[in-house]
Amino acid sequence: MAHRMLRAACWGALALVACDRSAPPAAAPPAPATAAAAVEAPPDRSGLPQPGPAPAWAAPVPTAWQLPSGVRVIHRTHGSVPLVSLMLVVPRGAETDPRERAGLTYLMGDLMDEGAGSLTALELNERLQMLATDIGVNAGIDFVLVGMNTIAENFGASLDLLADIVRRPRFDEHEFQRRKAQLIAQALAAEADPHTGRRVALFQGLFGDGYAGLMPAGTRDSLAPITLADVKAHYARLMVGEGATFVVAGGISQEVVSAHLARAFGDWGGKAKVEARALAPESGAGKLLFVDYPGAAQSVIGVAARAPGADADDLFAATVFNRSFGESFTSRVNLNLREDKGYTYGAGSGFQRFRKAGLFNVASDVRTDVTRQSLDEVLRELSDVCGARPLAAEERDSSVNGLLLGFPGSFERIGLVAQRFSQLPIYDRPLDWYERWPERVAAVSLEQANLAARRYCDRSKLTLVVAGDKAKVKSTLDGIGFDWVELDARGRRR
Repeated sequence: MAHRMLRAACWGALALVACDRSAPPAAAPPAPATAAAAVEAPPDRSGLPQPGPAPAWAAPVPTAWQLPSGVRVIHRTHGSVPLVSLMLVVPRGAETDPRERAGLTYLMGDLMDEGAGSLTALELNERLQMLATDIGVNAGIDFVLVGMNTIAENFGASLDLLADIVRRPRFDEHEFQRRKAQLIAQALAAEADPHTGRRVALFQGLFGDGYAGLMPAGTRDSLAPITLADVKAHYARLMVGEGATFVVAGGISQEVVSAHLARAFGDWGGKAKVEARALAPESGAGKLLFVDYPGAAQSVIGVAARAPGADADDLFAATVFNRSFGESFTSRVNLNLREDKGYTYGAGSGFQRFRKAGLFNVASDVRTDVTRQSLDEVLRELSDVCGARPLAAEERDSSVNGLLLGFPGSFERIGLVAQRFSQLPIYDRPLDWYERWPERVAAVSLEQANLAARRYCDRSKLTLVVAGDKAKVKSTLDGIGFDWVELDARGRRR
């Protein structure tokens, strides 16, 4: 009986101290807190809570060196997990495509990982899967970017496959025909999207057939005449070591990166034999470019102007201006068209910067019946910011704070760190560019932000773009003050 009672007591106490009968007695309970200490002051709900002090944070700064071939390496050990993100930046891209073969660089990059070295496309894919590695190739206006994500212990083996893709692509005839047909089909399908129509018309209006005017992925018209011989010849002229940079970030040391890259790419050289198209005179200023989409429930609109390129003297001032004007949810354009008028689910603005030139664009998808009113409101906002209602001190402060508080988030993953650092060689930035970025943003004054805005307020220098239902919209655009030009979704005049 005593044994059963002891056992029950042990289970009832959840075997506390393993029912050790030799355990010391439980400590006495603490003395009750005083009434003053027990009652906490209620939070003050009469206003918004005040933010606490900003945490100390600084953007990472990479190190750099050169391989024996002269190819540059940018590296940063980052994070606490054994993951690695590598990006090979070749500073020549779609701007080297012949006018009649736009999409050539894009197609070349697409084929590079469709079989390389001794491996067919399927064999290469299987090998990458076994190494838990992902490799892809992309082409932009100013670059070809070869990206690789892997685990640190497989870096060397994965790099061997990347070397095959970059230096020894197979360019198989069957894969060429298959991928070319798929890209043409994708281009055809994209033409049905008004966003494609707006983008093609916008770049045609701002840049013509010169630098940055052609779509990197091409159109079905420009892809059709490309031959496999064209791809091979373009690859030989473009994909060489001159000017190339490897960007490596993640849980891997500089010594390991250096040794493997020297082994796989230490003798990779060659001179590039391609040239970028010249920047054409702007031809779209003062025009309304219209792309007809019969039956469209919405109009996809844009108000744009050519801007300086990545080396703009007002780069940071324009960044602050744009944040208040159209980048944030509480920006002027979004509060007007969405919150006040209800014309759209969202409207915004932004800059795109390339090496030789750039653009500023205000864009939105609006109801068809308010296409004209939406364009009028955007034009009025641009006029106001340079006239009756320039940016206020509160807007400047909100822009700067928003930019600075959001900046650390762009470095929160290893892949994002590599993406950030890949911009350095593309636009010839110094290694401490991101370390100094916050102080440069914070240094922008209200006067500088308003001065930057004035570049984009002159109506005579603006280009309007509308992709929508011509039958419902054209009559409403009479008298808007811009010359009507109609294009199709491939940028051809109708």
